[in-house]
Amino acid sequence: MKTSRLFPLLVNTIPIIGFVIFFLLYVVNVPWFDDFEALSGFFLEFLKSKTWAEKWHWLIVPNNEHRMATGKLITVLVYYCSGFLDFRWIQGLANFSVIVIWGLLLLTFRRFKLSYWYFLPLTLILFQPQYYLLTFWSITGLQHEPLLALVLLTLYVLALRTRLSFPLALVLGLITTFTMSNGMFVWLAGLGVLLLRRRFREVFIWAFGMAVGITGYYYNFPYSGNERSFGKFLQMPHLSVSGFFTYMGGPFDFFPSMPEPWRFVLPTLAGLVIMWIAVRWFIQQFWPLIRYYFQPSIDPQESTFVQDFLLGGMLFLLINAGVIAILRPHFGYFVMLISNYRLYPLLFLCLLYLAWLKGQKGVSFSPAPLIALGVLFSFLSYFNYYPLVVERRKLLLTNAFNQYHSNIGLAATRGTILEPYIIWAFKEPIKMGVFQPPVHFFDEALKKIRRLKTFL
Repeated sequence: MKTSRLFPLLVNTIPIIGFVIFFLLYVVNVPWFDDFEALSGFFLEFLKSKTWAEKWHWLIVPNNEHRMATGKLITVLVYYCSGFLDFRWIQGLANFSVIVIWGLLLLTFRRFKLSYWYFLPLTLILFQPQYYLLTFWSITGLQHEPLLALVLLTLYVLALRTRLSFPLALVLGLITTFTMSNGMFVWLAGLGVLLLRRRFREVFIWAFGMAVGITGYYYNFPYSGNERSFGKFLQMPHLSVSGFFTYMGGPFDFFPSMPEPWRFVLPTLAGLVIMWIAVRWFIQQFWPLIRYYFQPSIDPQESTFVQDFLLGGMLFLLINAGVIAILRPHFGYFVMLISNYRLYPLLFLCLLYLAWLKGQKGVSFSPAPLIALGVLFSFLSYFNYYPLVVERRKLLLTNAFNQYHSNIGLAATRGTILEPYIIWAFKEPIKMGVFQPPVHFFDEALKKIRRLKTFL
């Protein structure tokens, strides 16, 4: 690679290195809420299981409406490689999925034959702390980050159209389905791409794979109970419509501490603009194909890989956004901007940026304004979300201390049916010597306080 191309690629790694340092500074080996059932509790049951059938049961049993076999396998992998149940390593491996996502986007961008300076805005958008509740929370990180990496990998392979790519995409689709419940949307996204390209033989095979995957996912699945969510949607459908745009504009939620409803204004307006650009791109790229769909096909003059990959990724993210907008306002409108979901609209923004860049024939403009916007985006994100990360670390350290000494703090409140389970899931790995939470973090400070009391 020529030096002129290598240098901007190296500059692209600076936001990644900064993000990794940021993660290492604030990650703590502490489980929180759903981590106890899905990870710590699973881990203990998995180790106790004497047969592979029992171990398989604990891998695929649903936790809080979701099967997350991939995340549980990562947890087991951390234990067998390190000898510990270490939530720092679990979160680190989950966050590595974002680098995988970046790599797939980079491979797609390389086909544009542009300078890597044009890719830098995307890197700046992707590696920042808006999705800190994925970065620093084990269960959400394991659910969403590997899922998005697997979704993009599935659609990337599907778009390649080589001899082995289609069967590999089928296998990846099945793995994605059991990574998280919304992983099954990858089948719909892939189906859209296959239908658009009139790959009819593969459509039937893909539909069969979808049927197998979804049937397997819901086999012996407990009732999810979304009546209240659908009831809310039927009573107030306008919340779902506006919520969709608020959700899609989530990357522009630069002021998370702003009171409601003012916090929702900028993201909602941004979501409208983002969807307007996306619809325009879709019409320009695919309307001719749809309009003349039943006429004899003409082989495209150039590879359709980029179009198909971007379309598949956007379809998945739009389907997911629609489901969130329908089912989640029941919990409160603020959920449209919750940090757990932020990586999805951020990824949509990245794909839309690549689509826009691909549509610029003979790019002759300087990347400097785009980089400046990327830097501004990153600065506003770090400036407004960094304090939330700092406070969350303090909260986890304090509550870990309380959980260890008072059996309360990291999950259930006193007197609930979950309280004994949380105590067991927290203290049993400590007794086994495989879990070392920072429960002695405040020991030195307490010693000083005791000395001061004695002196007084």
